[in-house]
Amino acid sequence: MRKGPVMSEKEILVVSFGSSFAGARKTDIGGIEEALARAYPDYRIARAFSSPRVIRHMHREDQEQVDSVSQALEGALAAGIKQLILQPTYLMHGIEYELMIRILSGYRDRFASLAVGQPLLGETDQNPAHYTEDMVRVSRALLENAWKEAGLLNRKPGQDPVDKADKGPALVLMGHGTEHRAHIVYQQFQSLFSDQGRKDVFVATVDGDCPETDIHNILSEVQREGFKHVILRPLMVVAGDHANNDMAGDREDSWKNLFTATGSFEEIECQLGGLGRLEKIQQIYVDHAAAVM
Repeated sequence: MRKGPVMSEKEILVVSFGSSFAGARKTDIGGIEEALARAYPDYRIARAFSSPRVIRHMHREDQEQVDSVSQALEGALAAGIKQLILQPTYLMHGIEYELMIRILSGYRDRFASLAVGQPLLGETDQNPAHYTEDMVRVSRALLENAWKEAGLLNRKPGQDPVDKADKGPALVLMGHGTEHRAHIVYQQFQSLFSDQGRKDVFVATVDGDCPETDIHNILSEVQREGFKHVILRPLMVVAGDHANNDMAGDREDSWKNLFTATGSFEEIECQLGGLGRLEKIQQIYVDHAAAVM
């Protein structure tokens, strides 16, 4: 997929993991691509997915073809692209980002210029108490949208509810998680929310062997705090399989059913929006591409 000026020698290759959910590809990944196209009209915009499983699924189930990263790079060379920017939609500097950089190593001398934008959260370190300015921007956009969707947009951080017996909802965020050292970003997000006075936001993950983000530990913490209304929402760029099945699905071990099985909560609400569809998140990617132009 390439969109933009036909004769342009400049291209932004948007690299995503991909998703088997067509709707999420359109709103979450497509939303970022469209934002980049609007911001940089003299650049052609191309798409690549890094998951072979997703690429095979799309071809088999949706009759839709999408390039791998190496195919997209070869396509850029064949199209006469001289200035290439790779803008990953990944959340962090994790496994997928490192694989992308490894593939790039064989192409760096084949373009007049080749640059790579930061993933959504930018450069991070291994201190669980540190967080980036990009994390702050993500947290603000996410909370604004979550409270708006729940009809609670004017609720301030740490604000006491009108009814003292009503603590308001707890927002439990589902991160993907990873065995990579980049898993620390989820603990950094928790530190960020704590520093913002948000005792009503909890960060958990599907994968990764980390007690601090284990959903069972987080569920127990939400119970101890006495919340009766819980909002489950993905802390993911794309709300695909994990959000729809592991979080909000009907399987016994979905997060929705884990919270329901405790009998402790009067309301469990699932919000299925990925970060990629939010304009303020899209702007972060636009800014990251600008930084390497």
